[in-house]
Amino acid sequence: MRAILTFLALVILSSSVLSLPSERRDGDSALTEIQALNFALSLEHLQYYFYKRLYQYEPQDFSNAGLPPWSQGRYAQISSHELTHAQFLENILGDNAVQPCTYNFPDSDPRSFVKTSNIVEAITSSTYTTLAKYLSDPDYVISISSIHSVEAKHSAWINADMREGAAWSTAFDAPLSLSQLYTMMSGFIVSCPSSNSLPPIKVFPSLTFPSYVIPGQTVQVSFSPAAPDRDSQTLYAWFISGFKALVVPLNADMTVTIPDTLQGFVFFGNHEQQGERVRRCYSCWAGVLSLRL
Repeated sequence: MRAILTFLALVILSSSVLSLPSERRDGDSALTEIQALNFALSLEHLQYYFYKRLYQYEPQDFSNAGLPPWSQGRYAQISSHELTHAQFLENILGDNAVQPCTYNFPDSDPRSFVKTSNIVEAITSSTYTTLAKYLSDPDYVISISSIHSVEAKHSAWINADMREGAAWSTAFDAPLSLSQLYTMMSGFIVSCPSSNSLPPIKVFPSLTFPSYVIPGQTVQVSFSPAAPDRDSQTLYAWFISGFKALVVPLNADMTVTIPDTLQGFVFFGNHEQQGERVRRCYSCWAGVLSLRL
């Protein structure tokens, strides 16, 4: 079973059993509907500018990389969808619409483009899952739900056809907080126009893993910036799949063993736990493991 590591985040205050999203505390302040729609637009801008990079690769480049020859054309359709989504949200927001930022994406060939697209679409699916709770206007709810449905199809196609992994993980997506989501987005953002106003969110530190891991493997966890003094408290890794959390203590040398029962998309976060409650979050961001079935 192969695991593909990318950068995502997680702060979920649940036990290692099934828990409802309403029982989780993400720490985000309430958003107005305009702020929620602008958060969606910020992400659509990011997606569109990422997918514009598709055109530096020819269909033959995908074939030479061992990818389906028709995949470049399918990605072109996704690029068109993201432009349509951005324009749709801009029309709703009018003068309140945020502007695109300056971005930096890590792809340098078709395979790294596919890997990055996997990250981008995972961010997007989690974002639209979370944004629904900030909307009350029925028309906005329908619009965001319609976009979410298409984005989920993008993600499933990339996972299954392009990465030869699981198209889904469980019966539920794991909702992330907007602070977690924006922290993940910020890894691709160089700067934004000063006129763009952000909702009340927090940008967390990040964690990094080796680029190749498998379930059951013990891996080194690195903090950026460096982890603060832990006061001799044990740090715990939280592996989240859907609404379920598996809690595993980090070793003294900051290594952790990936549970061998995980499959599909698995979010990872790091906390200091005291009893049944998380006392401090050292790094609410880490990775998503995309595991083959």
